[in-house]
Amino acid sequence: MKTIVPKISSSLSKMWNKVLTLNNSLFPALKEELRLEELSHKEQKLISILDFAQIEKNITVVSITNTPKDREEIARAFIAKSVYNFQTTRDLIDRLHCDRVLRIVCGWRYKNDIPSESKFSRVFKELSEMQIAQKAHEQFVKEYLSDKTFFYNAIDSTKIPLRQKPVKIKKEKPKLKKRGRPKKGEIREPIRPTILEQQQEMQSVEEKLTLVSTDCGVGIKQNSKGNREIWIGAKLHISAVDGDIPITAFYSGANVHDSSVALPLMQETSKRVNYLYDLQDAGYDADIIREFSTTLGHRPIIDTNPKNSKELKAKIELIEHENKTFKYLNWHLNCDEQHYKQRSMVERVNKYLKDDFGCDKIYYQGATKVASVLAFGILSICIHKSLQLVT
Repeated sequence: MKTIVPKISSSLSKMWNKVLTLNNSLFPALKEELRLEELSHKEQKLISILDFAQIEKNITVVSITNTPKDREEIARAFIAKSVYNFQTTRDLIDRLHCDRVLRIVCGWRYKNDIPSESKFSRVFKELSEMQIAQKAHEQFVKEYLSDKTFFYNAIDSTKIPLRQKPVKIKKEKPKLKKRGRPKKGEIREPIRPTILEQQQEMQSVEEKLTLVSTDCGVGIKQNSKGNREIWIGAKLHISAVDGDIPITAFYSGANVHDSSVALPLMQETSKRVNYLYDLQDAGYDADIIREFSTTLGHRPIIDTNPKNSKELKAKIELIEHENKTFKYLNWHLNCDEQHYKQRSMVERVNKYLKDDFGCDKIYYQGATKVASVLAFGILSICIHKSLQLVT
């Protein structure tokens, strides 16, 4: 513990100093300019997130006339859309017209300066293609959280229903194989490796993600009550650490299995921050995932899938065979169970994203735009929850 404490204090001091600057200089200056007695809690929250996000730094367009008009203001407005929990761009524009404080914080002094809804849509497409929110999120983690050591990294996915048709997947009918051994001289096609097996041979995160589809699909998942849910749309795979802070998030189609994104999530999160334990549910119960986590220097704690119960019994028998008592085994499993309870933090991030940061209903279409809407929400949650560590 002695080696962890200095890292925590050094990593948070920079954030704390900036919070003090906000409280002592920016907030009073804004109140004076806006002729207000006091900023509301929501307004202070938005100003803090905007100041830490510094999203303007990522809006760079190579042209003779610098950055086109309204790009920075619209980018800030989409962060406001998440913080104020607006579901549509129309709701955001209506609020900008009637809320003077929000309008000035985003960068427009007068109502007539606010762009039309069609311009908001065009600019949002540009911001999505440039992955502005994803870059701002990565930059914030790198600047303020990279030298902090966390205990837990919890991974899970959440369903994202969309209003579009799923992409049909053409499946080749497998050739019927005769039972038994092949005839002399007969050559049979080798069994195609799974996505996990293919990712195991790849080095970079980008390579691993090329095997993950982002097309709209049909998802089937068992909820916490044991009921089967079917939806059309996508999934957001989130990696969250202590304090309910989302560090990494990847977008995929709804028909992608959770385990297919486990390796790139762990690898990317390990690049961004330091942590000790990988916590995952039964959907990630695979030896490849455990070995990959161990290779990265972490300890995997993954719930057992009932389909793999035979493998669990074999492991217990192996431990007994090595003269390790049941008492030690029970203590070991109980410790893992206590650690595993911390996995609920990623489920809380899913809740914040949908209930508090404008991602309950998404009306955009196309993987790039939908992923960008979710990324603005993840960016806002990450900064908000990080600030709660120091305030």
